[in-house]
Amino acid sequence: MKGINVLLADGNEKIKSCALFKTKRFDATLLIIQQGHQIPPHTSSTNAMVLILEGRIAFMLNDEITILDAGDTFTFKANEIHALQALETTRLLLIK
Repeated sequence: MKGINVLLADGNEKIKSCALFKTKRFDATLLIIQQGHQIPPHTSSTNAMVLILEGRIAFMLNDEITILDAGDTFTFKANEIHALQALETTRLLLIK
């Protein structure tokens, strides 16, 4: 899995992503977000779940902020406005 090894290497990119697998029912993507980086408010056309593997993020959903740490999961529905900021360098799994 060469793609995952690239993600694990240190670098200066603010966000890295690697599609782990895709089925007819859902997709799983590994994201690495450097401390302080933000993903601005946006929507998704599908329901989704995030699993924090390492680090800490502030997750905004419809103007409400939730702090998520390693081991936490968070789900949200399609078309809900959401954003995040990495409070620490974070590795997370996005399933949608």
